[in-house]
Amino acid sequence: MRRIKLAEMAPHVHTFLPNENKTDKLAKWLIAWITIALQGEIIKPYDLLPLKSELACHIGVSLGTMQNVYRILEDAGYIESKQKIGSFIKDRKFDNIEKLTSKKDLATDVIKKFLKDNNYKKGDSLISTRKLSEITGVSSATIRAAVTNLVLQGILEKKKNLYVLTGRSFKTHNVEAKTLVEKVAENIKQYVNDNLKQNDRIPPSTELAKMFNVSVKTVHDAAKLLAKEGLLYTRRGRYGTVVAENSESKTTSYHYEIIEQKILAKISSDYKVGDKLSSIKMLSKEYKTSEKTVKKALDNLASDGYLTFMRGRYGGTFVTDLPQKSADAYTWIAINSDYLN
Repeated sequence: MRRIKLAEMAPHVHTFLPNENKTDKLAKWLIAWITIALQGEIIKPYDLLPLKSELACHIGVSLGTMQNVYRILEDAGYIESKQKIGSFIKDRKFDNIEKLTSKKDLATDVIKKFLKDNNYKKGDSLISTRKLSEITGVSSATIRAAVTNLVLQGILEKKKNLYVLTGRSFKTHNVEAKTLVEKVAENIKQYVNDNLKQNDRIPPSTELAKMFNVSVKTVHDAAKLLAKEGLLYTRRGRYGTVVAENSESKTTSYHYEIIEQKILAKISSDYKVGDKLSSIKMLSKEYKTSEKTVKKALDNLASDGYLTFMRGRYGGTFVTDLPQKSADAYTWIAINSDYLN
């Protein structure tokens, strides 16, 4: 695999206005550059992009900004990242990944419908992402990702701290109210029904990921959904994840999973984004369990995007997202064709 050199990416001098969103601007530039470079055969599919650290230094932005740029391009299907290899240009002509609807795609279409229903015109400012989250019942993190998506599509542009309608025409689409995780869960369920019986061990996550052409994390999340339905049961040690017996309850959970749900409910009812959670010691006393169990529950919630940990004198565990409260209403908006047309 050939690594693209920085010199090939000219012009690469970028200036940023005060309050201009660097991530959005660089993502648009890089998407345009990849498209033109592929058409001109300057680069080929599977060529490696420069290291994020090198490109960030060359442009004069932080590594975090460049990581966000690469993440946007990966979500848009222009690049793919592999651990210990790097980020390479995807061959979009032969992209055999099933086209699935993400939460971001659903939220993007709901925002488009909101703009049309409320007669937004060119130059009108979008209401805050927090307010949109309240109206749609979608998490604020997903709404922010959808707004960024609309900026990349040229429907919105950021001016100072506001997102403004550009006047570019757009259409809403009927989309399936199923996320990638939900569809992979259906695929795994079908595989289990066709090939396995009770107490059989399902293939490793890496094998399932290759089978369905998705990430290992997506398989893990799909398996969690099936465990809640009672189809799968995760055992400790070498036993792995097996097909559950009919007699097993779908609510079978480890103790830390029960504590995880209790903390999640507490976050939903008592906390806002940015609030600091009680200490592990206090939570262990509140739920009458060990600090180790609480730590495991918090780690899981952090991996799901609800919490983040900060060190230092003013550190602790902070809320970064709230559980979706109006999932049923949002699903109706996403799947009702009369509403979307």
